[in-house]
Amino acid sequence: MSFCPCGSQNTYELCCGLYLDKKKLPATPEQLMRSRYTAYTKGQIDYIKNTMRGKALIGFNELEAEQWAKRVAWIGLEVINSNLSGPDKGFVEFAARFSEQNQVKTIHEISEFHREDGQWFYVDGVHKQGLNKTSKPKIARNAPCPCGSGKKFKNCHAK
Repeated sequence: MSFCPCGSQNTYELCCGLYLDKKKLPATPEQLMRSRYTAYTKGQIDYIKNTMRGKALIGFNELEAEQWAKRVAWIGLEVINSNLSGPDKGFVEFAARFSEQNQVKTIHEISEFHREDGQWFYVDGVHKQGLNKTSKPKIARNAPCPCGSGKKFKNCHAK
């Protein structure tokens, strides 16, 4: 049994797979944000684009997003805060960790979501300053992987 990449402790099929396989719509901004993270880990950029509206789509390049998502090794997602500010507006603060060229990096963002006709969409995000940085020093190939798997980095997320 493998857990969903979003960190929910559920299987993919009972979690984000429901949304990425179009069996269900995410019922909350947090469910949408988790499913978007999972879509990035799987390189499913069509799902990413189809769950965006407005400002978020400005400058979005599907090909670049797909190449980047497949180039990095996804380590984990931490949902820091999730709240609604009305029936059709919500925010999710998260930190997504990934490895790129043997360096662990973090995307720390407060994402804004709006609901239109019963469906949630990602509309904007504000990066938290100072936290979208590269961890230094580089991870040694024989060091334990920062994902917590217990494996050496070279046998886990360095691949």
